[in-house]
Amino acid sequence: MTPGEDDTKPSRRRGRLRVILFHLAAMVVVLSPLVLGEVVLRLCVPAPAIDLDDPYVSFSGLRPLFVPDSTGTRFEIAEQRLTYFRPQSFAATKSPETFRVFCLGGSTVQGRPYSVETSFTTWLKLNLHAAQPETDWEVVNCGGISYASYRLVPIMRELLAHEPDLFIIYTGHNEFLEDRTYRRLKKMPRALIRLHQVMLNLRSYSLAHHFLSNRRARRTDSERSLKTVLPGEVQAKLDFEDGLKSYHRDDAWRQGTIEHFRRNLETMVRMSRGAAVPVILVNPVSNLKDCTPFKSEFRDDISEDERQRVLELWERSSELDWSDVYGKIQLLEQAAAIDNRHARLLYLIGKCYEHMGRSAEAKKWFVLANEEDVCPLRILEPMHDAILDVAAQYHIPFVDVKLLIEQRTEDGIPGDEWMLDHVHPSITGHQLIADSLYRTMEDMDIVRTPQGWRARRDELWQRHLSSLNAAYYARGAARLKRLQRWSRGPIFDPPPRPSDSTED
Repeated sequence: MTPGEDDTKPSRRRGRLRVILFHLAAMVVVLSPLVLGEVVLRLCVPAPAIDLDDPYVSFSGLRPLFVPDSTGTRFEIAEQRLTYFRPQSFAATKSPETFRVFCLGGSTVQGRPYSVETSFTTWLKLNLHAAQPETDWEVVNCGGISYASYRLVPIMRELLAHEPDLFIIYTGHNEFLEDRTYRRLKKMPRALIRLHQVMLNLRSYSLAHHFLSNRRARRTDSERSLKTVLPGEVQAKLDFEDGLKSYHRDDAWRQGTIEHFRRNLETMVRMSRGAAVPVILVNPVSNLKDCTPFKSEFRDDISEDERQRVLELWERSSELDWSDVYGKIQLLEQAAAIDNRHARLLYLIGKCYEHMGRSAEAKKWFVLANEEDVCPLRILEPMHDAILDVAAQYHIPFVDVKLLIEQRTEDGIPGDEWMLDHVHPSITGHQLIADSLYRTMEDMDIVRTPQGWRARRDELWQRHLSSLNAAYYARGAARLKRLQRWSRGPIFDPPPRPSDSTED
């Protein structure tokens, strides 16, 4: 290397540094007005009202959930809505000593197959009373049977007028029960939806979006037709004759439902934050291990020869005894290599791995089976992710019931140990949820735990259990039996015969 070449190295480095600094300076010049404008807007312009208009569904004949009672001193569940909700009430005039918690969700919140008396809402109230009996803890159970997240949004809007101190949201299992369309969402790339959600955090973007949304409020009749108009109360597809037959694999509808669920969570979180009311999100648990998929279909693009091959392998596996579980797995996995979307086939592979004690592999197949269930009555993995994402994005306190149950199950797979059916926890499970919610409220400095709290709590729990008569448990057991007949098939059953429909 010559001396001249040595001298050029520092000058080249300086040249590259000047170029980098020039580009940085250019970026600062370009971005400075935008940053300054955002700061000015945040300081001088209030945040726009939250857009509560659901672009995918609307309701006809929607009535208030709570109405004044005959004395006018309390609000109670409207009589017309008691088909889906249990009686609940709270004082019309809130006293300074009252802390009011509204719990929103579906039948799990209500405590099914039993009722509110053994729901986590009741155990939470007893926990709070054991800690601070001087506070009037109102824990109001707003769990509606078959209620999905889009039906919870108008309920939260109503409850904001009743001086809430905390919202608890436990939802995710009922999103696929009612028939809806997502024509508008199908045309929108998922990345664009995510970008829009992130950009709403900018005051400039949210103001522009609010302005455009107000202009769109005067939409034409053809634009309004993009929405699905739902009745005031739930009309679940399964409540109709041959309702299960109406379910078919529809990946676009599935994706639209997932994105709608995420949007509803964000809407409720933004509503509560806009009213300065804290909220706790709950990640639900479902029975993966001991609940067969509700409906299975062969892959859409499978040929008749491939279908016959799957059936043949499945039939051969069903003829083998459980002592030859390796043989069963080998045949079933060959079938799954041909059709990896038949939910019951995937579930049976999971049962084989469970029989072998290989829990991690069993759980993988159980999750896949739930994801491919053509009639998804249990929360899906992307919806678990949505709850986690929204909690992280908005810094929302979060109770992961799914993880709680997994950690307390020997093989780490939620099943009959804690679940009464496909989605409803046992009474002990509800107590576990209540304890976790209590600890979260403790972390939020809502409640202080004194010495001797656990003994006092146990005493209140036992006293409450003793107050429930035999008829309460008998009604719950009868309801559970009906739910089990509806939700559970045989653990290991033969495949459909070649002459059968492609559905089972």
